[in-house]
Amino acid sequence: MKRIFSFVLVIGLVMALPVLAQWEPDVRLTYNDSASYTSINNAWCVAATGDTVHVVWRDNRDGNEEIYTKRSPDGGSTWGADTRLTNDSADSFYPSVAASGSNVHVVWFDLRDGNEEIYAKRSPDGGLSWGADTRLTNDSADSYYPSVAASGSRVHVVWRDNRDGNYEIYTKRDPTGNSGVEENKGAEGPRVQGAKATPNPFTSFATLPGHEAERFSLYDISGRKVGTYRGDRVGEGLRAGVYFLRSSIPNVNPLRLVKLR
Repeated sequence: MKRIFSFVLVIGLVMALPVLAQWEPDVRLTYNDSASYTSINNAWCVAATGDTVHVVWRDNRDGNEEIYTKRSPDGGSTWGADTRLTNDSADSFYPSVAASGSNVHVVWFDLRDGNEEIYAKRSPDGGLSWGADTRLTNDSADSYYPSVAASGSRVHVVWRDNRDGNYEIYTKRDPTGNSGVEENKGAEGPRVQGAKATPNPFTSFATLPGHEAERFSLYDISGRKVGTYRGDRVGEGLRAGVYFLRSSIPNVNPLRLVKLR
């Protein structure tokens, strides 16, 4: 019986190895002398759409708790700089993030009003720029631990709340807060997926055969837009480095370009 059990155990471990082998090594995302925390209570602190990955956390490097985010434009292979999303003397806690198309939504709870209230922030361009803070709750009681999701044109937020004398679950939605996703389905525009740059790597500029007359946005590895180029002279005038060519259509994979000098 022991031999049979050992045999089954070994087979089980062998069958599990391919699954474990799919995970790459750990990647450190934050580098500062203060503490960085991800969320608790099942709030999503990572989201991905296409090849773009977004991570959010709370951080006390500024002397109080603030919300930070970081993005990868290439499926987690490289990461841009930390971006501070909140800037207030009060503490901001436990963010949640959702990504849909080119829209990114972050929610958290905040003490700037004297009690815990839910706030939200939106990026319309994949995390490259961010709008103003929006207060979602307004009650003398406390609202905690929000989570956010986006689908179609709608954004949904849920949280726990003690306005009723005990903790209850509340939700609210914005019917048009994720606008542009459904409208962009099937939209015409330059596509990157399937296109090839030649030469790549390049020293002067690259061309995209078949897309010479189209215009593309080019970003560096931190996610900063460095220019818009026609497909016949992509990257002309840039310094050496790694860049990503993006389509005007959401969920189309970026094209990685390398300039040598």
